[in-house]
Amino acid sequence: MPSHLPDRPRRVPRQQRGERRVAELLDAAAAVIAKAGYEAATMSGIAARAGASIGSLYQFFPNKLSITRALWNRYADQFEDVWAPLERDAGTLSLERLSGRLIDSTVRFAENHPAFLALFDAPASARSPVEVRNVFRRRLAGFFIAGHPRMSKPKALRLATVVLEIVKALNRLYPEIHPTQRSKYVREFKMVLLSYLSARHT
Repeated sequence: MPSHLPDRPRRVPRQQRGERRVAELLDAAAAVIAKAGYEAATMSGIAARAGASIGSLYQFFPNKLSITRALWNRYADQFEDVWAPLERDAGTLSLERLSGRLIDSTVRFAENHPAFLALFDAPASARSPVEVRNVFRRRLAGFFIAGHPRMSKPKALRLATVVLEIVKALNRLYPEIHPTQRSKYVREFKMVLLSYLSARHT
């Protein structure tokens, strides 16, 4: 899938070996950020985790911000794959099923990508860029229009913006909730999302 962000690594890999190296560096960055948090993660720690020299890391990424943007790119692409089945089924799903699947897919993604949640604590400059958010907004708007073809595109985009804020609130809260209580909070967010869409999805 195409990259969503305008920023690029310092060195763009042109061979399969280089692409694998970048993937390994990003895997290492995700592991370090997931364990230590964004602020405590360091370039030297990421290089060590990847088994690479710091110079090798700098060849591809000049700083931690560039790594973060690359991770957001990766997560955006992966999230699109997660939502692809929803795009296929959106026209036939009830609002309750749509709400449930949106929340459930987000929770599964967060649990499988712990650095994704850690990045929400990053400074504003390193958080999900507007280009990524716009991709998600357009995808969500498409879900709503598929279920209600007469809905205008501006309204669908407004709904999508609010839904993204609801999902983002769950993402921010999720790491703070005790694991034994998470399912209960997930149910609450499903209710919030369903209530909102039921009131506006006309």
